[in-house]
Amino acid sequence: MKRILLFAAMCLALTACGTDDTVVIFQVSDPQMGFQTRNADMEYETATLTAAVEAINATSPDVVVFTGDLVHDCWSEAQWTEFKRLSGLIDKKSEVLYIPGNHDIVFKGDFDMSPYMNHIGTDRFNVKVGNVMLTGINTDYIKYTEGSPEEIAQVQWLKDALDNKEDGEISIVFGHHPFFLNDPQEEEEYFNIRPENRSKYLEIFENHDVDAVFCGHKHDNSIAADGDIPVVTTSAIGKPLGQAPSGVRVIVCRKGDIRHVYLTPEEVPQTRKELIGLLY
Repeated sequence: MKRILLFAAMCLALTACGTDDTVVIFQVSDPQMGFQTRNADMEYETATLTAAVEAINATSPDVVVFTGDLVHDCWSEAQWTEFKRLSGLIDKKSEVLYIPGNHDIVFKGDFDMSPYMNHIGTDRFNVKVGNVMLTGINTDYIKYTEGSPEEIAQVQWLKDALDNKEDGEISIVFGHHPFFLNDPQEEEEYFNIRPENRSKYLEIFENHDVDAVFCGHKHDNSIAADGDIPVVTTSAIGKPLGQAPSGVRVIVCRKGDIRHVYLTPEEVPQTRKELIGLLY
């Protein structure tokens, strides 16, 4: 059984494998440009995402993962332009990865991925950085088009991607919608996945030795687990909807552990060494 450690309320570690490599990941969720004022302006989101980008560049992470809801109105060219301008300021030394949220697409009525795809170009990823394999999936298919050809194709893609894990590697999955918030058996609601479909993915994660799952969507923090697999919901860098302030999740993989903490941009240390030291 994996060893699990808690750091205060929003930080967790688990043992996954043995390596001296250190990989630093920023999860940035739900910037949702324009949400604070219902599309009247983007002042709040520009300020918080700018602060996040500054913290990212100061600490030189290996990877930055945006877990969806990049904009509030998927048809707003101004919102896409501002998000891409700010995310484009991230130092090129850091690999930047994206997955869509529900506000990046049309999910009511006729389902349409084109607003996101036209601006970002890909809705999933499977990459290796050091001893860590990162897999991002499109949970819009899971939540809104269950059983569709697109969702079925993604299931096969996911299995194939997770098969790429080699002995000793850490495997982390990212999605927008949390599969569950508190309990794997909880009923469906706006912020999670239908139980019958949820169980399919949880079984895939277990069978493919996934070590942790990180999601967004709720605009608040939640930490739960399915057996030995932590399922972590990260609050928004944009408008909060719960008690957590606007912030980011820092994930550090080192010596076989995954450790993470939720921080406001102002709480992020000024150097990579200090950031790693915060968790180790």
